[in-house]
Amino acid sequence: MQRKETGGQENPPVWQGAKLNYQFIEIEQHNSSDKPMSPIEILREFNSYYVNIQAIAQDKTWLLLIADKKIDPEAATHVGDTLHYLGEVMGCVEEVVEVKFNQEAK
Repeated sequence: MQRKETGGQENPPVWQGAKLNYQFIEIEQHNSSDKPMSPIEILREFNSYYVNIQAIAQDKTWLLLIADKKIDPEAATHVGDTLHYLGEVMGCVEEVVEVKFNQEAK
């Protein structure tokens, strides 16, 4: 493993961030398309990100990195905050999807 210049702590392997980098590339590619997303597509995308981030947060390697203090323990807090705010955003989008569904059902 690589070591940081300061403090002698080890950096996690590059593959640790590969999943997130891949997801950000997907977002960028989707955003570059000319077709606007529907509210349900937006909700599905956010849900997909939530599930993926939650899986990382529960991953054994991630938990060991934090437990072994190979990364800043605040990282776990940041991931938890991200899941919280992503859940809040999904709740807001769900309201729009429900209104649209109810209007179409009439």
